Amino acid sequence: MVVAVVPLKNLSQAKSRLAPLLSDLERRNLVVAMFGDVLAALKQAKGLSEIFVVADGLGNRLDGVSLILEVENRGYDEAVAAALADPRVFGAEAMLVLPGDLPMVRPGDIEAFIGKFSCKESKIGKLVGPTVRIAPARDGDGTNALLLAPPGLMASQFGPGSFARHRAAAEALISTVEIVAPPGLAFDIDTPQDLLDFCARDGDTGTHDFLRRSGVVDRLTRAG
Repeated sequence: MVVAVVPLKNLSQAKSRLAPLLSDLERRNLVVAMFGDVLAALKQAKGLSEIFVVADGLGNRLDGVSLILEVENRGYDEAVAAALADPRVFGAEAMLVLPGDLPMVRPGDIEAFIGKFSCKESKIGKLVGPTVRIAPARDGDGTNALLLAPPGLMASQFGPGSFARHRAAAEALISTVEIVAPPGLAFDIDTPQDLLDFCARDGDTGTHDFLRRSGVVDRLTRAG
């Protein structure tokens, strides 16, 4: 049983690094569009038993998703810790942590990342031994997906330089750390250059649709 955890930052605080290119409302709507693309891919992906979103808002329900409410939105690592406090997450066989800013992710990317655990099966059919799987961001600096089996194996360390931190922490625990990089998991939107690169790519995602309808693509193209 693999559960997915999606930490979601407070919409009023998200993507501040895009302020030179987008208004407050555009940044908020971009976050919502990317989050929608990620949830759509998760819902269609095979191999997940439940999807959890950790946030300090979003109302009381999301279709097909379980909401874990934070009293205060403090960051990705705190959101993952809040998820692990829920027995449905902590008691799962494995936990997939997937940020909500991966607009190009497809169900196949998630399925390829989950794959099969490297753990061997015992005589009674139970998986034994831990697994850590990491998907790096395209710049090789950040972490765009993290799979832990069991879920509480180690603390997450998201943020700049997180790929190296996650890898080092995992290697201190187990002998084999798996680096898996499906193409749709490599592209996140954090910086102005990320946004420019994304706008230059054709696509049919909700994020592409928002950026076209809002006039952002045309504005950036003219400026550029």
